[in-house]
Amino acid sequence: MIKMRSLFKKEIKKVKENPVRRSILLRWAFVNTVFCFIVFTVFSVFIYQITINTYISEEKSGIIAAVDRVEAALSKSDTALGIQNLHNYINFNSNDIGNISADSPQSLNSMIGHRRAFYIYGNDQKLIYSTAKTSLPLQSGNENEIQEIHGSTPGYIIKRQIISQSTGQAIGYVQAYYDISFYYNINRQLMIALTIMEVLVLILSQIIGFYMVSRFMAPLEKLHKAMKKVASSPEIAYQPIEIHTNDEIEDLAEVYNEIMEKAHRYFEQQRRLVSDVSHELRTPLAVLDGHINMLNRWGKNDPEILDESLQASREEIIRMKSMLEEMLALSRFENDELDLENMDTSLLKVCQMTLKNFQLIHEDFDLTLDNQLKGEGRAKIHDNHYEQGILILLDNAAKYSPGQEKEITITLSEDEKFIITSVSDKGMGIGADDLEHVFERFFRADKARSRQIGGTGLGLSIISQLAKNYKGEVEVSSELGYGSCFTLKIPKVK
Repeated sequence: MIKMRSLFKKEIKKVKENPVRRSILLRWAFVNTVFCFIVFTVFSVFIYQITINTYISEEKSGIIAAVDRVEAALSKSDTALGIQNLHNYINFNSNDIGNISADSPQSLNSMIGHRRAFYIYGNDQKLIYSTAKTSLPLQSGNENEIQEIHGSTPGYIIKRQIISQSTGQAIGYVQAYYDISFYYNINRQLMIALTIMEVLVLILSQIIGFYMVSRFMAPLEKLHKAMKKVASSPEIAYQPIEIHTNDEIEDLAEVYNEIMEKAHRYFEQQRRLVSDVSHELRTPLAVLDGHINMLNRWGKNDPEILDESLQASREEIIRMKSMLEEMLALSRFENDELDLENMDTSLLKVCQMTLKNFQLIHEDFDLTLDNQLKGEGRAKIHDNHYEQGILILLDNAAKYSPGQEKEITITLSEDEKFIITSVSDKGMGIGADDLEHVFERFFRADKARSRQIGGTGLGLSIISQLAKNYKGEVEVSSELGYGSCFTLKIPKVK
């Protein structure tokens, strides 16, 4: 018993941990079917009640009107109704008096209509004349009150006392009977027809609902397959989902495409960062390892070797630190989401301050600011980012100007769209073959001298990414041996 209870608890826990998946397609189709069923049911009941109530109301009005006509004819008598005087007011065959015959007087039939029977009684409530085959005693109850009788021949009965128009005395009774078996047949047939239609509507709504929901769910199914594919293999190349439904599902697909594009971009950036770090740090780490091994074996006892190794190790550490900082800066630039509409920076002020600070470090350089702006040169960029970009271009110009002509010129100008910053030098210049690669990661022209000049080859990549983030442009023109000119264009504030 204990084992059974334990097994039962395990099964309940398993069901809770792994609930049964219920398809939204089936649930949606079921809800659509229930909705159609309820709406049609309410509609059918409404139509049924209106039809039956209208039919009954018309028939009751008809039987009352017939009684009114018969009463109007019989109330002309000034004496009590009897066999002797009844023929004076209605046309009938005297041989039929007291005999229930199928042949009723034509004139009375014209007054009462189809499926109605009339009974005329004297003041003693005895039957004088009837248009029906069966006799019917005078009913008790209030006058002019329509009563319903049940049984094999259901119908409505109304009785009325006849008052003489001349004497004002009661002269007899008239009782009308209306056969409603026809109404019950119509009622039954209508119920059967509505029930059959209800079943047909239920089946059709299920089929149509399932078909329509399948069509509506097709874009979501497409989106689900794409998500599942990415979830199972995140390293595969991202392919945007094309959904054109002009509704919320298309909006959802666009959001998914945007998210996946960013996620894959971040993934690629992370993978590239790891690859770059592992590749670029291999050389300085090898240098550090060589110096440490040499010192560990015998160099630490030689002051000259010790000093040289420590100095070289420090330079490699500084180089690695600079490289990592620039890699992180580039990664941040690639991941930045900027609100350009709310940015407004005076490039002239930032440029003047940056040039002044740079002059303190590079006193041997002749730095010139050529301002061609009409105003302050207000552009859509964060001041720190612009300052970082200018510093990279100035530092790059200083590094590649090792000769006698240490001149760097910053030119600020503008056109209809951009504020243009140009940094030119008279240094080594760049060869034509290298110009198309200068903005690539870790690329350095004149690789034979790159070790002496220093740098990581990431500065211009940062400039390129900065221009891309701010919807600007970056260009370079250079001639080997005559210097270079880098141009950064940032959208202006209008």
